[in-house]
Amino acid sequence: MISQINTVLVYTSDQDRLRDFYVDILGFEVREDGDMGGGKGRWLEVAPKGAQTAFVLFPADPGSQETPGHVPATLGSRDLGALHADLTAKGVEVSDITDEAWGSYLRFTDPDGNEFLVTQN
Repeated sequence: MISQINTVLVYTSDQDRLRDFYVDILGFEVREDGDMGGGKGRWLEVAPKGAQTAFVLFPADPGSQETPGHVPATLGSRDLGALHADLTAKGVEVSDITDEAWGSYLRFTDPDGNEFLVTQN
């Protein structure tokens, strides 16, 4: 039985730029940052403090489908209003908060154009 999601790959053309966004803007912490060996590049893993699941900011392969874009992952927040105000103040492209029958959410886009949905927890 699967008990948790360990990592979600977020493809990027610039690992350092994306690390700075997730760490400096969103407040994530760097969990791992090292060489994968065999010329495969760098393993850069970031996550919200205390979270089990992490994002791996993975080098995109320009010759494949592994390119920056929509990431099929959602995030959660206890206070969408405060998150919206914080992201807006930091210049992040963020949508208005949308209320649906199932709950509230917003969307934001990182510097590579990866779009994430954040739901109210």
